[in-house]
Amino acid sequence: MTDALIRTLRCAGIDLADVERRLAPWLGRGVSVSCPPGDGEILVRLSTGRPALGELEAAVLGALGGDCYGKDEETLEAVVGHLLRDRRLTLSVAESCTGGLLGHRITNVPGSSVYFERGVVVYSYRAKEELLGIPSQLLAAHGAVSAPVAEAMARGIREMSGSHLALAITGVAGPDGGTPAKPVGTVFIGLASSDGARSHHFLFSGNRESIKWQSSQQALDLLRRHLLTA
Repeated sequence: MTDALIRTLRCAGIDLADVERRLAPWLGRGVSVSCPPGDGEILVRLSTGRPALGELEAAVLGALGGDCYGKDEETLEAVVGHLLRDRRLTLSVAESCTGGLLGHRITNVPGSSVYFERGVVVYSYRAKEELLGIPSQLLAAHGAVSAPVAEAMARGIREMSGSHLALAITGVAGPDGGTPAKPVGTVFIGLASSDGARSHHFLFSGNRESIKWQSSQQALDLLRRHLLTA
């Protein structure tokens, strides 16, 4: 194709089948879709001549809506950082199974000190109790990998840090530790704000590294969507 241009649109929080359904009119006609294993995102590539790129991009973006978080080399953590900065909001995180990966990604963005207040890794029951104030009774009743504990983690780090917002992740990254009720890949992500705390349940596939990455990706996307609608 003469003077072909390529643009990559990045999507999160949506499955491949839904993206393909929405983009069916353009697939094979300048648009292709891929889902890199374990990345927790879907890439939509546009390839067309210079005069038509703007029109094609506008149409595809209209079909993707808020599930598209960025273009080309933009990262989800950078997009979230811009939203936090623009709204003058601060963020803290509490991590268990991701072991600091979420905080690492957030602080990889230059200037993140403006909005990132703190992060803690609370791997054990004891750490969750001592650093976040989670009652031992709650942990005993529900287990560390549960919706109530994810919400309590998010509430705890938000209250202790004084941040506007907080994220928490707890899960089973594997390869061991899974049960029939909570198999490997089970992850709960908590988000706390002035409106309270809520949690989301996910079941990821892949190896330990992949599950940790997908967990951090989903946490960032949940925060992105909250910031866009708050």
